[in-house]
Amino acid sequence: MATSTAELHSDTLAPDAVQQFAREQTIILSTEHERNHWDHAQLDFYPLGPGTRSWLVYANVGQSPVGYMIISANDQGQFQLSEYGHGEQRPYNFSLLDQALNRQQLDLKELITNGGGLQLRYAPPLLTYWKVERPNDDAIYIDATNGDTLPTGVLNALDRDSQQATKRMKSIRSISVQAVVITPEDSLQVSSLSVDSMDLQPLFDPADNLLWITSKALSISDVKTLDQQWKEHKKIVFSADQQNVLYGGPLPVSGYQIWRDDRGTVQKQYVAIGGNTSVRRFVPLQTLLRDGHFYAVKP
Repeated sequence: MATSTAELHSDTLAPDAVQQFAREQTIILSTEHERNHWDHAQLDFYPLGPGTRSWLVYANVGQSPVGYMIISANDQGQFQLSEYGHGEQRPYNFSLLDQALNRQQLDLKELITNGGGLQLRYAPPLLTYWKVERPNDDAIYIDATNGDTLPTGVLNALDRDSQQATKRMKSIRSISVQAVVITPEDSLQVSSLSVDSMDLQPLFDPADNLLWITSKALSISDVKTLDQQWKEHKKIVFSADQQNVLYGGPLPVSGYQIWRDDRGTVQKQYVAIGGNTSVRRFVPLQTLLRDGHFYAVKP
């Protein structure tokens, strides 16, 4: 296996198996080009709320952000890279939180001093959010990619689900590093995987032209067909329809990145969503195909 100079965060906010898995992903992401510094980054780990079985990982070289990852564990204890991003754009930005709280005429320090609290949360498939606990009042939920206030009823239900999942979950600390794979068909040696250069598209706001809502969903099966649709339509929107609250969507589709084995065979396909009024996030294409549809923006 390739060696890495990545420094693992020295605290106990993530089990050793999670830290090892994260380091393996940085090795793969560093293969895009020599100057992206993923494999030289310090990795800082933050658990994303009770019951979510997910961890936020910030990657930095000195004071410079390299990117971020969110790692999740499924019911079988297998880890997957649920999403990642490059550069300075990352979820859970505290300036974004302050802006959202200012709109609510709230101050975070005052809330905490008076007995409130703040939790970083993650709800599959792709909802990153803050739970802001207020003394003697209902909690407020804020999308951690765009600062939007989320519907209390939906998020309270997610909270209850996560609490039940916590009771069912076996301790993740008992999982051996050798058992950590993304999926059975993807259990490849890290040294055999590499990533292509990112294919990025111009950013836009889906709200600027809503005619896509009445159009027929595009037929997308892989990034090749996605690329073909881009050449024809220029702008594509992803919508998870009734689940858009779990995506912060609808969102512009703003790029993709392919992961290959040493034979050049495509092993994973990540599609970038967001990037205009929210964080640009690379997420598995299969997740998007499962939960929503792609639409062309008509001129």
